[in-house]
Amino acid sequence: MIQEKITAIIVDDEEKARNILQLLLDEYCPQVSVLSHCKNVPEAVLAIQKQQPQVVFLDVDMPGYSGFQLLDFFETVNFEIIFTTAFSEYALQAFRVSAIDFLLKPIDIDQLIDAVKKTARTMQPEVYNKQLNLIRNNEHNKTLETIAISTSGSIEFVQLKDVIALLADRAYTKIVLTNGQEIIASKNIKEFDEMLTTNSHFFRVHRSSIVNLKQVLRYNKTEGGNIEMKNGLQVPLTKDAKEDFMKKMMQ
Repeated sequence: MIQEKITAIIVDDEEKARNILQLLLDEYCPQVSVLSHCKNVPEAVLAIQKQQPQVVFLDVDMPGYSGFQLLDFFETVNFEIIFTTAFSEYALQAFRVSAIDFLLKPIDIDQLIDAVKKTARTMQPEVYNKQLNLIRNNEHNKTLETIAISTSGSIEFVQLKDVIALLADRAYTKIVLTNGQEIIASKNIKEFDEMLTTNSHFFRVHRSSIVNLKQVLRYNKTEGGNIEMKNGLQVPLTKDAKEDFMKKMMQ
């Protein structure tokens, strides 16, 4: 079966990194036809406008403009982006919040093959641009207000002020909202705990639960130390977390 060609450009400030990715694509993803290499965002913008690639392999950590800032040059992104990054906690946080996949350097061959395969699937431009806008907004505002939640069949965009609690559900997480809706997310609760570390309104009160402190109604001493949320939900509070919980509530 002949694989359909995928046109692409590679954007990375390091020539060695560009050449290594080119070699990996030639060897393991021959369906990818690389149109050009770019060493910075301005070059990439011009190349994208001229060559109209289907995919852009985009390094996040570059001098001048970061990879995320490429998004500022396009009102609507009509190409798919495969982000690449060395370990950067800020970059990883951006991907967690937006539910967008990325490749961590040094690039793993299996992950590269999988990322290229995903680009062959039909992209939903409206949803994808919403995900990219989350990255763009967090880059500018540094304030986490909305997160993209990946479920088994969709990507849901949820405002954090509407979240009452996040509850562990085996390898998944149940997210309880103020409107009564419950979303089963594909990530485990540890990943959400890491995602929400910069938001002071969310606190992990138990290994199986994270609560929005603004949605707490009361602490019930007589109910085994449970926290009661405004919607009536009862959430256990561990002894180890009690002191920090009380301090945060007083604040």
